[in-house]
Amino acid sequence: MIESSRLLLLRRLSLAGSGLTFGTIALIGIEAPHTVAGVYGLSLAGVDGLNEFRAVYTGFWISLCVAMLTAARRPDETLLGDICGLMLLMQSLGRVMSVAVDGRPSWQFVAAMVAELMSAIMILAPRVAARRAVRA
Repeated sequence: MIESSRLLLLRRLSLAGSGLTFGTIALIGIEAPHTVAGVYGLSLAGVDGLNEFRAVYTGFWISLCVAMLTAARRPDETLLGDICGLMLLMQSLGRVMSVAVDGRPSWQFVAAMVAELMSAIMILAPRVAARRAVRA
């Protein structure tokens, strides 16, 4: 079993890496919304499409970036990190559900699904380990 200090380091690195990923995509989306939307298989129709894209892929993803980077910098704020890990886990499970319902997407989205799932597990692992230690 991995020792708790290494689990905490993996948690912090996973939070920071995920936050930076969301933030980077959001910032690129400010300058090139149609390009970013195209990568995700979306087309932006008019002002309404751009408005929704900017709400989610810019506004919400910047908030994810801030939350995850804050959680990485403040490991003592365990609840914040847990919530960030849960959000990432739910995103990856949404992708898993899509594979089951819609079929296998391109390799980039399969890789994103695996990376998100692994990151979520690394974020949540220290808390699971701590609970097991308390029970033992």
